[in-house]
Amino acid sequence: MAEKVLVLQTGGTIDKCYPKTILGYSFEIGEPAVSRVLDRAKSTLTVEIKTVCRVDSQDISQEDRTKLAHACRETDAKKIMITHGTDTMVETARMLSEEQLDKIIVLTGSFLPETFKNSDADFNIGFAFGCLQTMTSNGVYLSMNGCILPWSKCGRDSQTNMFGPAS
Repeated sequence: MAEKVLVLQTGGTIDKCYPKTILGYSFEIGEPAVSRVLDRAKSTLTVEIKTVCRVDSQDISQEDRTKLAHACRETDAKKIMITHGTDTMVETARMLSEEQLDKIIVLTGSFLPETFKNSDADFNIGFAFGCLQTMTSNGVYLSMNGCILPWSKCGRDSQTNMFGPAS
């Protein structure tokens, strides 16, 4: 049997949905996209999904990050995936690395909501799960665009918005 993976939802674009509103545009952070992706993939992984917060990553607070760190610390799972908005993913990863947990933590997200047809969410979630299944070195990693790196070696290109090796 595969080792249990804990998935922690924080919100971000990956979980956004756009309900109809009377006046103007708005979004909500919906149920964890990971559930729908795993259902479509017919996954047999042992996964527990918990919501820590449901905010756009530009609005994530220190209190939200503290709750996230607590959830990572308190679980018996040694492998954790965090779905997070891309704008502040690196900052959250930095804070989690300071906890020096004896776990493998992978943060992922998407540039378009999972509910959009051309979203990168399914690929990013699948890639992150694949990496978690084979990784053996504890630490905090970012998994985006088919690339997984320790958080401190990962950056976001200001021209393309893509994640990759920090320059």
